[in-house]
Amino acid sequence: MRLRAITLNVSADDARLPSTLSHAHLEHKHGHVGHDWKLNTGFGSRPLVVGHRVGGWLPKDHARVEQYIAKLLEKVEHDKRALDQLQPSIVEFKHLVDNTPALRMGFSQMFEQVPQKPPYNKDPTLKPQIRDYDTMFKTFDYIITHAIAYEDNDLVGFPINAILDWPMGTDAGLYTFLVPAVNEKFKKMFDAWSEFLSSPASRTYLTTEENGWFGPKASEHIPNFAETYKCDPEAEYYGFASWDDFFTREFRDGVRPNKFKDPKYDDIITSACESAVYRISTDIQERDSFWLKGEPYSLRDMLNNDSYTNQFVGGTIYQAFLSAYKYHRWVSPVNGVIDRIEIIPGTYYAESPMMGFDNPEGPDPAGPNWSQAYITSLAARALIWIKADSPEIGLMGFLAVGMSEVSTCQVTVRQGQRISKGEETGMFHFGGSTHCLLFRKGVNVNFDPQYTEPGSEVLLNAAIATIGEGKSHH
Repeated sequence: MRLRAITLNVSADDARLPSTLSHAHLEHKHGHVGHDWKLNTGFGSRPLVVGHRVGGWLPKDHARVEQYIAKLLEKVEHDKRALDQLQPSIVEFKHLVDNTPALRMGFSQMFEQVPQKPPYNKDPTLKPQIRDYDTMFKTFDYIITHAIAYEDNDLVGFPINAILDWPMGTDAGLYTFLVPAVNEKFKKMFDAWSEFLSSPASRTYLTTEENGWFGPKASEHIPNFAETYKCDPEAEYYGFASWDDFFTREFRDGVRPNKFKDPKYDDIITSACESAVYRISTDIQERDSFWLKGEPYSLRDMLNNDSYTNQFVGGTIYQAFLSAYKYHRWVSPVNGVIDRIEIIPGTYYAESPMMGFDNPEGPDPAGPNWSQAYITSLAARALIWIKADSPEIGLMGFLAVGMSEVSTCQVTVRQGQRISKGEETGMFHFGGSTHCLLFRKGVNVNFDPQYTEPGSEVLLNAAIATIGEGKSHH
């Protein structure tokens, strides 16, 4: 399918979304208009258990997400403040929605279009889930002003994503979350949240208590924390100045060393992130229908019409995602020089139309987990061009993509800087994340077989590929 012509540049003064956000506004690649719209939940009334949550940002058992939302709603019910007394960025966001007809319709319909049947209508305690945007904004307010707990011995690392899980997959959600004005307001809201997460007030759960991040249950997911990461277990909050300080923690010296910095290993590509393989694709097209099933990469969209795009048409892309529990900093995969850096604004909660309620297997229960290739063309991202010392590699690209929540991509290198393999280039702040390595057409990249299967764990600085015949030995 491809989107028909729809103006998505919506502001308070200019709203031009279609009068009803429905499947009729999608058509197949060759021009055939889609068949009648039917909500196919794919699950009936069975409990929803997801076999794999990409990166572990939400619990596998969706009932845990619903329980989280139910508890969040209980907390919000005790807040008697008027909506205009909420955090300023949220008041501003709600004002935009209230006063833009297309957005008021979109945010209303995205809740109305979620089926009134299990598992979408109620949580396991038989309490209704969120069904209107006023309640949505009140939950947003609570989330961005309170410390993050290891909730009920399970991680809800995407608290806002948890709220928008089903609305994202509706027709209204698929369109509304693409609107630039909406993403601008999300950005302001996330800036406010980021300010809180960078403050001492965000450290409440950096403890060894049951719901603490150094507690017994959380430690099962982050074993040997003190031995692996720079911290002070004897100090309050393990010595971290804020939640963000904890999230962007560094490895201790000697952990994940890069063994291939010597120029004789210039034909070896090392892992830029502690991650798991998502996809490796070759013969990448300049423009492709990234919203279709299979989500082919579309270079010109991914690279934001960058002048280097043509050099990478027909080339190779390696994509891997980061875990909620692990390391969130990036390093250089090659020896070379930073050629150029681009920060590309984008969406936060857009997921592929193929992963919504039209999917025969039901909507993505952890959107945008199933849309990782799709969001490389739409989400907020950072692009670092590196001129590798190896002439066989030459110019290559590193693309950091924020998936949800704050998702800030911070680059810590500068244009013209010489960089070695394993040297830090930047980091993700709180929120889901994925990344891509891009190689030009004609670069003969041979990936190690252990790093080609989706889901394969890849340690930071691991040798993931060789160039050409791989003359160096490792």
